[in-house]
Amino acid sequence: MRTCKVRELFDVEYGNGLELVKLEQAAVGINFVARGKKNNGVSARVLPVIGEQLFKAGCITVAVSGSVMESFLQPAPFYTAYHVMVLTPRESMPDAVKLYYCQCLRMNKFKYSYGRQANETLSDLQVPALDEVPQSVLDFSIADYAAEMRTAIDGAALSERADRVSDGTEERVALGDLFQVVNGIASTEVERQTVRANANWVPFVRPSYRQSTSVDAYVNRYAVPQDRIFPKGTLYVSTDGQGSHTYAYVSASDFVPNSNVSVLLPRRAMCLREKLAYALLISANRFRFSYGRKPKGERLRAVMLPAAIPERWNSAEVKDCFFDAAE
Repeated sequence: MRTCKVRELFDVEYGNGLELVKLEQAAVGINFVARGKKNNGVSARVLPVIGEQLFKAGCITVAVSGSVMESFLQPAPFYTAYHVMVLTPRESMPDAVKLYYCQCLRMNKFKYSYGRQANETLSDLQVPALDEVPQSVLDFSIADYAAEMRTAIDGAALSERADRVSDGTEERVALGDLFQVVNGIASTEVERQTVRANANWVPFVRPSYRQSTSVDAYVNRYAVPQDRIFPKGTLYVSTDGQGSHTYAYVSASDFVPNSNVSVLLPRRAMCLREKLAYALLISANRFRFSYGRKPKGERLRAVMLPAAIPERWNSAEVKDCFFDAAE
């Protein structure tokens, strides 16, 4: 197979290098592409930024550090975070061909690591020449495939929901508008013991990737502030820990959260089913954060969620509502 360098097919340039924390997020705004490997690399939507280049739909974004070589075709105009490069085709290419080259770029992932980024070598990587693209790719129709998949699902409700999500008509709100966020208390401020002496001792909850292992110890309910004891059926989320941040659960008993756990108190009446659905949706935002970028404070409050949960909502519908149709 004849190959060529990436720069022979694409104009390669650095993205905007913006910081999401310095931008104003919006439910309906411009896609902000970071270095993640999910959701097409889009980590948020933001308001327009004066003086910054707005990249056009149809470009390819490549993470050159972090989730290195994760490459995506962007279906809408976008800004980028640090260490994201933008590839613009030098000549007209169908979307199917662009997606083919995205996969070719991902296959170079093994060449890099945390200490060896792709920013200096991306343009020199060898990929198949344009006339070597398989005929099956050239004949592929994304629109026809999407129509076939929609028919195969045979679910009018799911299709209707996907339409509402993709065109932005389904309302989403910030987590802080749905819940009051209450932080836990530091371990140094309570007396803990590993064995539950009697019913007066309640679980002291820590961050964990499983709810069953989130009980760190037990504390006396009469020896802690009463406004930090929360009842069974309360929604809470881990805000720290490399392997456990952003996981959300609904408590199975009374508990006291530690300082790395935030309790989410609904601002309206909310049944158990809704809380469980929101716990799943919040946990699905895990890819937006890391040990160095914790889901605390305003970052947690800014997580976008559906304004309401439908009466009947299975796991497939939850995923469909959270992820963009472009993924």
